[in-house]
Amino acid sequence: MRGGLGMNVFNRVVMVLALLFWLVLVAVILLRPLEAASLVKTYVSAFEEGLFNDQFFLLFLIVGGALLLVLLILLVLELRRGRRRTVRVRTKGSGNAQLTVDSVVQSLEYRIDELPGVRQVEAHVASRGRDVEVTLDLDTSPSVNIPSLSDQIVDLCHEILEGQLGLRIHGKVRINIRHEPYPSGAMPPSGPLAKETVSAPRVAEGRPAEPAVPTTPAAQVDLGLSAGEEGPAKGEPGENNAPAAR
Repeated sequence: MRGGLGMNVFNRVVMVLALLFWLVLVAVILLRPLEAASLVKTYVSAFEEGLFNDQFFLLFLIVGGALLLVLLILLVLELRRGRRRTVRVRTKGSGNAQLTVDSVVQSLEYRIDELPGVRQVEAHVASRGRDVEVTLDLDTSPSVNIPSLSDQIVDLCHEILEGQLGLRIHGKVRINIRHEPYPSGAMPPSGPLAKETVSAPRVAEGRPAEPAVPTTPAAQVDLGLSAGEEGPAKGEPGENNAPAAR
């Protein structure tokens, strides 16, 4: 909006200066035609003589080229269509309602900024008369799900622009995402944790592996008998048996 206003002021200033110049020139020619013709003839003769001077001719080329470049730039700026700052609202009746582009931008930024995982949002809306082009620049947190967030933002844009504001989106909503990385030392593991492995008992060459010794109390009691040795028979005195009654 500021650019368009500045261009309009510049155009008005140029037009006013041009009109003043031509008014003065025409008035002088009408009031003093002979003096004006003599003055023009004098300047034309001086200019023609100066063209034979190398320094004057070089200066003439430089000034003429710069003036031509400035005029071309002004012509391009004048012919180029400025961006529209309003967009038409679709209405059922014969009314003509328009909405400013700045209002559309503020509505999008306010609603999208409320979504979880969005750190910062900057909306760019270009008016195409009855349609709008939407481009969003997002800064997201490290833990956000990018595909899910993108779908949610697109649905929200359609809801706001087409459902609430009565506009129509031209093409597709373009989203530029800058995903913030995890801070140093807080990166989640990229693969599954390593499983704990139990080392198998070493087997000597030519010898079978010895079975592991159980550590339960029952096993420790059973180990008190050597292999192949039977316990005391019933009725026979042992170390832990009481003497038989007479």
